[in-house]
Amino acid sequence: MRSTTNPELTAAWATVPDVAKAQKRHEAAVQLRRDFPRGKTPAEALADVRAEAVATFADTGKWPSTFGKDAAKAHADALVWEAEFLALRNLEDVTKAAAEDLRDSLSVDVLEHLDSRLTEILDAAKAAGETLGDVTSAEQAIEAGGDALDAWRRLTSLLKDYSNVRDAQWDVLRAVSGEEARMGMRQWRDAGHGEVRDVRVDEIPSHIRDVMRSRVYTVEYLVWVAQSGSAFVPTSYDDLEFSVTASLEPVAYDDHGPVDLSPRVLPALNPRPAKTYTHSRTPHLDVSQPVPESPKANATHSDREASTLDYF
Repeated sequence: MRSTTNPELTAAWATVPDVAKAQKRHEAAVQLRRDFPRGKTPAEALADVRAEAVATFADTGKWPSTFGKDAAKAHADALVWEAEFLALRNLEDVTKAAAEDLRDSLSVDVLEHLDSRLTEILDAAKAAGETLGDVTSAEQAIEAGGDALDAWRRLTSLLKDYSNVRDAQWDVLRAVSGEEARMGMRQWRDAGHGEVRDVRVDEIPSHIRDVMRSRVYTVEYLVWVAQSGSAFVPTSYDDLEFSVTASLEPVAYDDHGPVDLSPRVLPALNPRPAKTYTHSRTPHLDVSQPVPESPKANATHSDREASTLDYF
């Protein structure tokens, strides 16, 4: 979760305060690591003591008698510094992973909140659009005045809210997706996907698709999407991918192309009556009863030897 000036995104993340808390913990860990004074590793500390001893010997011809003591102290001090430095760096990594895991697991809640906000905005836009009637420009709204002008002003203010929700949607989806998924989402977003579901691309008017691609929203677009009843906020990458696939590809297809799943009316079946031959007999299932009469023959067989095909 990054800092943002988008009020819709701020409000959405506020619905899951645990994420903000984990993010603050990570930021505090980063600051601790940055404020920690620069020190030397044990190897660097020993190298400095050796270099100083060698320089002293080169100048005086005498080896420092305290070399062992100095080397041991430098090494011990460096070990203390390195232990805390490594611990702080591990703290930064752990808090980052914890914040990211929590953000990923709770991102659905944030996106669902954005979807509910989208519904509120579009409900208001739909009502204002009905009041607007045939007015399609600011000039016409001013000329019409009254309720039409109020509706235009209302729709104009809702445009900013709608744009903020869409920006927040993509921010969250990018934050919880990998690099490869982010590349795919960028292409889908630029192609106008992620705005409506259950609508094929070729069913959307061209001027509306242009707005989806540019994301420069207009009053006309806002009214259209509100009246379509198909606007949504994807709750995950998979949800977005499913929507994109459904809008581009046929519902079913095989190796030969699209499969037409439209219901088909088949002709009524006329069953062939069973064939009864002169030698046919009615089964006598109960010996305590009289032998049943033989059935009336309705077919003859050839002189060839009878086979199972003649009886089944």
